[in-house]
Formats: sequence, C-alpha cells, structure tokens
Amino acid sequence: MCLSCFATAFTALAAETIEYEEDIEAAVALAESQPVVPDKGTNISTFATSGTYPTRKGVILATNTNDSLGGKTFVGHAAIIYNAQSVVEALHKVSLGKNNWNTTKSKCWGVTVRGTTSAQDAAAANWCYRQIGKSYNYNFANVSTRNSFYCSQLVWASFKDLYGIDLNTSTLGVIVTPMELVNTNKTSVIYSKS
Repeated sequence: MCLSCFATAFTALAAETIEYEEDIEAAVALAESQPVVPDKGTNISTFATSGTYPTRKGVILATNTNDSLGGKTFVGHAAIIYNAQSVVEALHKVSLGKNNWNTTKSKCWGVTVRGTTSAQDAAAANWCYRQIGKSYNYNFANVSTRNSFYCSQLVWASFKDLYGIDLNTSTLGVIVTPMELVNTNKTSVIYSKS
C-alpha cells in the first residue's frame, strides 16, 4: 500500500476513534490495574510482582502506543511471541519483529490465554506465523477476513479459529483492540511495564 493510502486509512481510523477516546483511556487504566500472575508452569517462589518479561511461544504482547505511527496512544499494537527473539505482528503486513518490547515500549503487557496449555499457545503462534506475508487489513471492522490482518485481529483470530476462544470485549464494537486482549476475562496478565 502506498504511503498516502496508509495516511488516509490512518486518518479515517483516527476520526472513528476520537469518539471512543474515553473508552480507550479507560481500557489503558483497566490494563494498568490488572493483577500480574505467574505464567503457566512458573515457580511461584521466583515470581516478581511485575512478572518476568515473557519469551515463551504463544504469549500475547500488547501496548497502548504504536511506535510505527510516531508513538500515538490511540489504539496501540499487539503481537504474539514466536520465540525468545521474535514476535509475529502485523504492521504494514504480517511479519516477524523483535521480541524486545520490554526495552522499546514505554508500556507493555504480556498476557496468556486462560484455558489453554502452553502447547496450544505455541500452536496459536504457529498459526500466526503461517500468515506471514499477508497484507495489512485497513478495514478494522472486517475481522472475519483471513486474507489480511491488523495486529490485534491476527492474535485474536489465532485463538478464535483454533480453539473458539473470543478475546474481543466489544469495547469498540467488532473491532479488536490491543487493550482488549489484556482486559478480557479470558486472559491473565503475566508481565506489566506501565
């Protein structure tokens, strides 16, 4: 997609989300108030109150800012951990990124899906990995497409398609936002930098 097309889509989303600005701010406040719990299989005696930055395959990362858009706070960004060094994310297209959010983001959360095993989480990451190369979905309300993805839709779709687990809280209707992946009662926060 050309840069001017991206700017047009970004402006349209910004205009749509202005009316939801209070909801987005409330979602960030809710995420900041979530208790941090040990990850699946973690020894409770080694657990810190902010958690340990996750490297386990299938853990979801979310932030309320999108550094690729100049750090705008309006919706955020999400990815799923593929390995200790990499995440699968949708920026301009689905691709591998660096698993370094603990040093590159001012705020971020690591969450695990309740009711799944570590092996199922890894399968969700593999599902996302198989989407690499697909284009970015600028039609944020079209979460049913599997031909293109935006960041949180990609993560949401992996658990929805594989296990029937819907991580959307409907804060912005059918649009799935990164903060919803943190705030749904179907995930647990295992890491918080806020």
